Amino acid sequence: MSGNRWIVSSLAGLAGLGLVFALSGCVGEPAQAPSTTGSLSTGSPSVSQTPQPTSAPSASSASGSSPPAQPSSGTNAASATSPLTIFYVAVDDQGKSGPLVGCGDSIVATETGPVIYASQVEAAMSTLLEDKDAEHGQSGLVNTLSASELTYVSASVSGDTVTVELSGEILSGGTCDDPRIIAQLTHTAMVAAGTGEAVILINGVDVNKYLSQK
Repeated sequence: MSGNRWIVSSLAGLAGLGLVFALSGCVGEPAQAPSTTGSLSTGSPSVSQTPQPTSAPSASSASGSSPPAQPSSGTNAASATSPLTIFYVAVDDQGKSGPLVGCGDSIVATETGPVIYASQVEAAMSTLLEDKDAEHGQSGLVNTLSASELTYVSASVSGDTVTVELSGEILSGGTCDDPRIIAQLTHTAMVAAGTGEAVILINGVDVNKYLSQK
């Protein structure tokens, strides 16, 4: 009888030990807590990598092309090429070769070769003023401005009138030369400017008044 109790007691002890092992297998090892350092390094940017400011793109790179070039202020920006019309005098021609001027003379248009210019008025007037030949070969035309020392200053157009300012001195041969000089200046200016009238100022004084004071 005592032997049977020992067997029962042993079996109960073995059963209790098996239950302990079974319970320990189900629970297993405790889970490791997630690393705080690991989550910061993978889930958010590093604080030490602060973005550096960059310069703003230039106007040319932003638009994809270079900015347009500024217009040049030189004469090449608006230059043209054409012959110039310069007027000379046919003495005693009585208006046969051109409009009658002065003492029975004619004012006659002539043309130069092609000239490159920025202002046609300036180019035509300067060509006339720089011509120091008193006569023009077999044509018989006379330049009554050949002895004068005049320089082009400026020109402006208002309506149908061009005003040309010159500086310097006019040397006139007398009563008949005065209208010839005026005709050469005014006709050359009018054709160059494309106007019907011309006012010529010599040192700020109208050419008619200037010559009357001589």
